[in-house]
Amino acid sequence: MTIAALVTVAAVALAWLFSTLHYALADLSMVKLQEIVERRGGRRAIDHILEDLDGHILATGALRVLCNSTIAVCAVVIFGAFRASGGGTGGAGPSVSLLMLGLAVVASSAVILIFALVIPMSLATHAGERIVHACRGVLAGVHLLASPLRTMAIIDIPVKRLAGVAHISEAEEMADEILSAVHEGQREGNIGDAEREMIEAVVDFKSRTVEEIMTPRTEMEGIELTDNLDFIRDFISRAGHSRIPVYIGDLDHIVGILYAKDLLKYLGRDARDFRLRPILRRPVWVPETKPLRELLRELRARKVHLAIVLDEYGGTTGLVTFEDLLEEIVGEIQDEYEMHEEAEPEVTVDPESRSAEIDARAYISDANDDLSAIGIALPDSEEYDTVGGFVLASLGRIPVAHESFPGPGFVITVLEAEPTRVVRVRVEARSEAQAAADADPPPQADAEPQPVRAADDRAGK
Repeated sequence: MTIAALVTVAAVALAWLFSTLHYALADLSMVKLQEIVERRGGRRAIDHILEDLDGHILATGALRVLCNSTIAVCAVVIFGAFRASGGGTGGAGPSVSLLMLGLAVVASSAVILIFALVIPMSLATHAGERIVHACRGVLAGVHLLASPLRTMAIIDIPVKRLAGVAHISEAEEMADEILSAVHEGQREGNIGDAEREMIEAVVDFKSRTVEEIMTPRTEMEGIELTDNLDFIRDFISRAGHSRIPVYIGDLDHIVGILYAKDLLKYLGRDARDFRLRPILRRPVWVPETKPLRELLRELRARKVHLAIVLDEYGGTTGLVTFEDLLEEIVGEIQDEYEMHEEAEPEVTVDPESRSAEIDARAYISDANDDLSAIGIALPDSEEYDTVGGFVLASLGRIPVAHESFPGPGFVITVLEAEPTRVVRVRVEARSEAQAAADADPPPQADAEPQPVRAADDRAGK
């Protein structure tokens, strides 16, 4: 009985230790742990733990279970010995009565609950990183001792497949945990809407590309290398841009970027002395597939605020500015020249008529978020990103105003169109049969098309 009591005490102590380490590792803050390492050292041991964090969690969990089982067995032995010695309700004997067995279960459960659950969880919550740092040597020994148990980690793969859980990287898992914590903080009132949106934008920033935020070529404005000083002054005054692409012929041949401040030295001087090329800045070209975080790093390194975006064939597809990058994190930034500009493409939904008017520049995913209220979902595809792109892909041409065509469960009517693009559409919920019946037939091409001036004759931002 004495040996059993000593074993029980040791098992309780070890159960407390391994449980505390297990919960601390499972809810570890890397930032707090690194701060402790910088102050107190021990980086090599901590790096070893972080290299196989799951293995350490599994090892401490397995030893925790072993200690809890030992506590339960010792409790049965102690109460059995107590009964056998005549301290129970019956005579001495080797068997353990149901009463003694029940008392053993209750006593061991209480000990495990207190020393292997409540106290360890509380300690891990308030001082988990300090405990992991202080016990880094113990964790190294535990990791080595329980190395055969780590092979059980392969069970995790088929279990995830049976549960239908897709494999995600550690970075994605960490991002999900951050967003979950943010949403929980908002529900508790500790984080406001603005803070939540900014944190979500920062997390989402990593996965986004230049193509998603650039100003498209059709909305660019620029000047030609041959334009005179008076025209350039008028252009800057009208457009309000401080950095302007300069091209030869068209936007596929941009030769430099004009900074408006570089024209200050020509104030009050004879325009005949003006030469544009010598004051141009070298343009920065980036592919449309470039991740935003890499673009931000490049613009900061080069100390520039504007980059020209190229497609896979080397043609100009748009431009992106440092302001565009900031707006992805902090929201829309408007200066004195943008006071009357529409911040975002609008989607106006009318639930009563089950219809919506949509700016054709709106992304399909954003439009579908609003259209879900009236039971409409526009088809998504890699061939297009916007509602206007969907219309062009569906018709195979640029439509005219008031033209309509059917879709799966809806009919789209073009409210406004320009010779080179769709401007605004209306989407109405219909059954597929109704949508086909309501759609207008395509217009007959019986007239000579009118020549259209290239959209990029004066294009740039």
